[in-house]
Amino acid sequence: MPEPSVADRPGLPSRRSAWRRSPVVLYLLLGLPILFVGLAVLPRFDGLYGQDPYAYYDYATGPLREALLQLQLPPPFTWPPGYPLLVALASLLLETTPLAGQIVSLLAAALVPVFTALLAYEVWSRRLDRVIESQGAGKWGPSSGYHVSRFTFHTVPLLAGLLAALVGQLWQSSVVVMADATGLAAATLGMWALARYGRDDATPFSLTWLLLAAAALAFAILTRWAYALVAIPATAYAVLLLARQGWRKMIGHSLAAALVVVAVLSPMWLPALRTWAAAGGEALPFAVDLHVYSWNPLNALRRQFITADGLLSYRWPNGLWYALAPAHRFYFTPLLAPLLLPGLWAVLRRRAAGPLLLLVGWVAVITLFHAGAPWQNFRFNLAHLPPLAILLAIGMATVANWLAGRMQDGAARRLALLLLAGYLLAGMLLMAYGGRALTRGFVDRKNADLALVRQVEAAVPPDADLVTFGLTLTFQHSSHLPTYEIFYLDEPALAALTRSGRPLYLLLDLENVQRQWVGRPPEVNYRWLQENTTLRPSAALAPYTLFEVQNAP
Repeated sequence: MPEPSVADRPGLPSRRSAWRRSPVVLYLLLGLPILFVGLAVLPRFDGLYGQDPYAYYDYATGPLREALLQLQLPPPFTWPPGYPLLVALASLLLETTPLAGQIVSLLAAALVPVFTALLAYEVWSRRLDRVIESQGAGKWGPSSGYHVSRFTFHTVPLLAGLLAALVGQLWQSSVVVMADATGLAAATLGMWALARYGRDDATPFSLTWLLLAAAALAFAILTRWAYALVAIPATAYAVLLLARQGWRKMIGHSLAAALVVVAVLSPMWLPALRTWAAAGGEALPFAVDLHVYSWNPLNALRRQFITADGLLSYRWPNGLWYALAPAHRFYFTPLLAPLLLPGLWAVLRRRAAGPLLLLVGWVAVITLFHAGAPWQNFRFNLAHLPPLAILLAIGMATVANWLAGRMQDGAARRLALLLLAGYLLAGMLLMAYGGRALTRGFVDRKNADLALVRQVEAAVPPDADLVTFGLTLTFQHSSHLPTYEIFYLDEPALAALTRSGRPLYLLLDLENVQRQWVGRPPEVNYRWLQENTTLRPSAALAPYTLFEVQNAP
């Protein structure tokens, strides 16, 4: 009589029911913290702060929206057009306001923890459950740790998604008109779909999942160039999966995925092809960001850089800063970040291609790139948030299994696990506190800028021109004053402004200009005004100084 299969053994669920047993409904609820943050912040914040959000919004609701209405290709822009395309489409349904961009960012950010949990399930928990099933009920009874492993199976995806949902930087990105959350959601969806494609159950290598993975990862690149790096380990994993199939299926799936990538990226490569064919010497559209980036592995050891943003001086070397960034309170805090180490150890010990490439590979390419680039910015760490959250959740489960395995006494084991749960809860509360501080500070700074606009308007004549730096777009959107960006002015333009007959005022953070921008347009143009006009301090609006620009006698 044939031996019953694992699926037929009493007390053990079948492989086919694994997906149904996973708490999918709970996964979907993981996006609620992000939505609650958005509902609390949106009434007080319009999503426009700094320079980049204004640029995204102006492009999406201006030339891009007009091009879509006329069924034309996207016009040139500084960054890839994926996120502006969504904002432009949202503006067709909503009013042409920043809320259209915020809705896109908020929904994308809410999906990040959901896709993180689904990815964790595919690359870690589902395969662990199959190992449990294959051992039989006798070996995996309650006395040998079956209950702990089953706890791991259910908990790792949910914990990974919850950790992702509590990251403060994701909260901030969910309410701002920028591409960060959208690109991250697309990349995480792509990695989950690719892991799903690699299932070795009754229906392996379903083309639908590969096409979804190709489309999502391509859209992530269409949104932010950084996700081209994530495509490297994803492609390596896809190649491994394709190599396990017959030649006909491998070629068919590869060509289909390649066609999807080409189609999704067409809003970027078609305008670039048009510009290249024109041979007018113009920079390729959507690639301006690549021109200012430089990468050098030695930058990981440096603290000072001269870039398009002037002189940048940091406290820590780049490599150390990015290595320690997950421990910042805007991410996993110093309390929980150490759990990344046992999580990494557990993945390396398993030696499975999926976790190694889709988790460790993802973290590695992003970390190595940013360590060698001359910038330190917490936003950049968002690009590998999902695999970090999954590794931390695996680390937590690994420690729980280790404690349970070392303690024979049931009461002691329960106490140890209870203390570990308290430790985890304290860490998550610290994460929520850090997220609240980051988001609140972000909103407060925007409100402070708006208050500064009102102060300047009250201090200058209504027919005055204003020259400023850093706040130009805020004034252009929120003030009636004609405002000029000092970075883009030259001597003829400055001379024309001083001789226009209209009152002229200058608003600058002098300490920043003289420290960071020496030899660059802001400092050079300020020095020209000093030498060729009379700058009379009109108001101190810390850290800014308002000058009345008077023609030299």
